[in-house]
Amino acid sequence: MTPSETTPTPLALARMFVGVALAGIGGGLPAHTRRALLARGWMTEEGFAETFTLAQLTPGPNAVNLAAMVGARLSGRLGALASVLGVLTPGLLVMLAVSVLTLGGTGDLSPTLQSALRGAACAALAVLLTAALPVVRVGWGVRGGPAVVGLTFLALGVLRLDLLPVLLAMVGAGLLLHRPRRSG
Repeated sequence: MTPSETTPTPLALARMFVGVALAGIGGGLPAHTRRALLARGWMTEEGFAETFTLAQLTPGPNAVNLAAMVGARLSGRLGALASVLGVLTPGLLVMLAVSVLTLGGTGDLSPTLQSALRGAACAALAVLLTAALPVVRVGWGVRGGPAVVGLTFLALGVLRLDLLPVLLAMVGAGLLLHRPRRSG
């Protein structure tokens, strides 16, 4: 899919991120963002993978980072601001409503609500995988991608090394693998 010829307005980005946030309550914001962007033709799979990766690498909440980067990439500073407001507003309103409803209560959740939350957690994991797997697929297709993915998984998932040194080493490996080459 190629990106759309039209540039989304900040208002359109805010509306999209409100929808993404409402669909993503409980998790999966990257997956919903990816789906919404691709459906509108505003970003390619590769463009989303780049933006998602940058959002993961920067400090702060990933959903907010992703919204800011998507908004800035598609519509500049106002787009970034509108996207961040769009992604934060529904969660803020829901948390305020839940706080008001539980204010003065014992703090214990009913067994029915606990069961519902466990089911939602499983669904959130599945939604998260729908965002992660396309990014892995893009990474798998670049030069050295499978080795970087495998080594990173080994270092973090199996050997339980610290994230920062592993990240620095893998960024260095990526820079070496993709350094500009002289032609001729």
